[in-house]
Amino acid sequence: MKNYIIFLLTLVMTTLTLSAQGQYEQGMQKAFALWRQDNKPMEAVALFERIAQAEKDNWLPSYHAANVLILSSFGNEDKDKVNEILEKAKTIIAEAHDRSPDNSEIYTLEGLLYTGYVAMDPATFGMTYSGKIMGLHQKAIELDKTNPRAQLNAIEYEIGGARFFKTDLKIFCDRLEAAKPLFEKQKQETPFHPSYGIQRIPDIKKQCGC
Repeated sequence: MKNYIIFLLTLVMTTLTLSAQGQYEQGMQKAFALWRQDNKPMEAVALFERIAQAEKDNWLPSYHAANVLILSSFGNEDKDKVNEILEKAKTIIAEAHDRSPDNSEIYTLEGLLYTGYVAMDPATFGMTYSGKIMGLHQKAIELDKTNPRAQLNAIEYEIGGARFFKTDLKIFCDRLEAAKPLFEKQKQETPFHPSYGIQRIPDIKKQCGC
């Protein structure tokens, strides 16, 4: 009887664990669908945040919530709205750092966050945040030299500076080409770990005249 009770308890715990994993995966898939298929970024952010509240030790929902916010800020001409979006993303990134310190992906995402401020108002934030952005990308590279997004985001920000100072952009061609194998070799621990970026390389190379 004792062994039977232990068996039942083990079965119940296993079922609950599998159910929780299923809910997490379903929630993440739904959030990505809201963003990519339904073009509802703010609804996706809200769902990622709810998942983050349930997954206290998981940095991925916070990461993706912040990433969606940052990307949605580019091209938006309403400075007040962009500032609101980026401030919210900044808070979420801080939560992600708390959940996963010294994480290369989070540092390079934070670099992209401050790039959003520069894109919003270059005159105000260009000089203020330029060094900080490069520092965050370099920190991301130091933490993981094989992180392709850390490498590409650093290169892309340098290209922006070079374009501003009217420098020949072809000097970046070799570095862009060298980033491709990093994307091809990257390994995802789960389907929700960052894996994007390689699709941007051809467009960036064209801009550089490669």
